[in-house]
Amino acid sequence: MTGKQRSVRILRRAQDDLVEIHRYILSDRPDAADRFVGKLVDAIESLELNPARGTVPRDQRLRDLGYRVLIQGDHLVFYKVLPRQVRVYRVLHGRRRYADLL
Repeated sequence: MTGKQRSVRILRRAQDDLVEIHRYILSDRPDAADRFVGKLVDAIESLELNPARGTVPRDQRLRDLGYRVLIQGDHLVFYKVLPRQVRVYRVLHGRRRYADLL
């Protein structure tokens, strides 16, 4: 899956997740919110050159649906690699019941 550059598209729900993460951190540590979400976005954008960077999920249903998971600290980025694009579907905290949210 490497070698071929793909555009990265962060779908609306994943964008909402990033906003929610930012708001949550902002309430506790305002100085860290921008930096943390920036790191998440940088990791997501890195999928453009290396879409195989993430792993195949353990959950069989998610595997069957074609998801990959990029682990970034305590957060999981759920995405699919398509022929010309990487689509990011969700960005969730690892403690959430993420299988029910995809």
